[in-house]
Amino acid sequence: MITQRFNTNVEWRNYWPPNHYMFGMFQMLEYLENYLPHEEHTEMIEIGCYMGESTMMFAASNMFNKIHAIEPFKGEEEFNKLFGYNWEMIKKEYLLNTRHWDNRNIITLWEDYSYDIADKFKDGSVDFIYVDGSHEYEDVKKDIELYLPKIKQGGLIAGHDYMKHFQGCIDAVQETVGEPDEIFRDYSWIKKI
Repeated sequence: MITQRFNTNVEWRNYWPPNHYMFGMFQMLEYLENYLPHEEHTEMIEIGCYMGESTMMFAASNMFNKIHAIEPFKGEEEFNKLFGYNWEMIKKEYLLNTRHWDNRNIITLWEDYSYDIADKFKDGSVDFIYVDGSHEYEDVKKDIELYLPKIKQGGLIAGHDYMKHFQGCIDAVQETVGEPDEIFRDYSWIKKI
């Protein structure tokens, strides 16, 4: 299967350099290693985990004892349209990519829309949130507004696709948290709270 991070198709990456996903994720993980509080229990939420590639990388970093991965596995998705994928295939790929961590209770999959389960997480309870669901302005803004209170003081919020191709994403980030502290090669952004 052609994936977004590990085996991207030229058609999909026509507005960014090859290997941007991998190197960008490595940059962000290094940043997190330097700025996340090193506590006995570190928890994160990933909004929009799709095939589980970034979920796997977050888990493999060993920085998090608990990862809440949120993905409804339904709705509109550009990647599915481009390559003829369906949500059943995507979920199967997610389960394959995260298989090494589900038996250790590190990753919890929430198969729902982020806005429907925001109240399941206590305010001030997580160290890091990564927003990569819908890239539409209203959706990104809503995710940030709903989940920002969930972050502990001194924690971090980040997201994906901070690029002109997704101007709505840039606008939503700037309106809710201001200018990012850092933008990585894969167009992930990050902001300390």
